[in-house]
Amino acid sequence: MRRSKLERAALRVARSLGEGNCLLVGGLAVAAHGYVRATTDVDFVTRLPLAEASALLKGHGIAAELRRGDVLEGDFPCILATVDGARVDVMPPLVALDWERAIEIPLDRGARLLVVDLAGLIRLKLRAGGPKDLMDVAALVLQHPEHLGRARELATAYRAADRLETWLKDPRMKREALQGAPPKPVRRGARGRRPV
Repeated sequence: MRRSKLERAALRVARSLGEGNCLLVGGLAVAAHGYVRATTDVDFVTRLPLAEASALLKGHGIAAELRRGDVLEGDFPCILATVDGARVDVMPPLVALDWERAIEIPLDRGARLLVVDLAGLIRLKLRAGGPKDLMDVAALVLQHPEHLGRARELATAYRAADRLETWLKDPRMKREALQGAPPKPVRRGARGRRPV
């Protein structure tokens, strides 16, 4: 699915839920933090009660289904929605998130999306613990090594340390993550622009 279609779907959901009530997470958030990979859906967390969020989405013409989740299966309640053919998942914050540290992504025509901060995204991904989640964490901490120690601590707490280490040591992951690394900040010096 084209990224622009996913971004439009994300923007429509964010507007429907109200400014400051949701944060973009998942593959699009991973891309916002510097590791671009394929994704076919949009994921949000919301601080609204899910029943209220579902009603808001439906009120804005978005097909949304509130799913209770099976706690015995390790599942959680969430909203499954479809926006112009794009799947959107809206879930409660499953880990502690610092909403004040969210980053803003500007889009076309002055639109913007709020994205979970990197530390929060790493916590969410480690909590989820799937292969793609751990791959995302490895790529992100390879690009942002200041988060490596905390990621390893959390991976140990979630019993995912060995699986995370496998991704961290994978030479293809290192190469891929570093190719997508954000550019080094620049500053103006006496001789013009140079890397910091």
